Amino acid sequence: MKKISAQEIWLNKQGILNRFEGLTKSTLNVWLIEMRQSPEFYQYVINPTQRLVWINLEGFIKFLKWKAHERGF
Repeated sequence: MKKISAQEIWLNKQGILNRFEGLTKSTLNVWLIEMRQSPEFYQYVINPTQRLVWINLEGFIKFLKWKAHERGF
């Protein structure tokens, strides 16, 4: 498991939506499920409680680049 650094940027869902204009909450939810199920990306999503979620900004950007590559972009 990846060690968490105090210098990393972790955001809640609203923080991600604010940074990525045009991203909808429903799309974000689908992508978070996909990230949690991926051995490569699961460590970038933390759910300490059922309602609370934090997403690592750098990991989310890596996931977006991976999705773009998978689609051939």
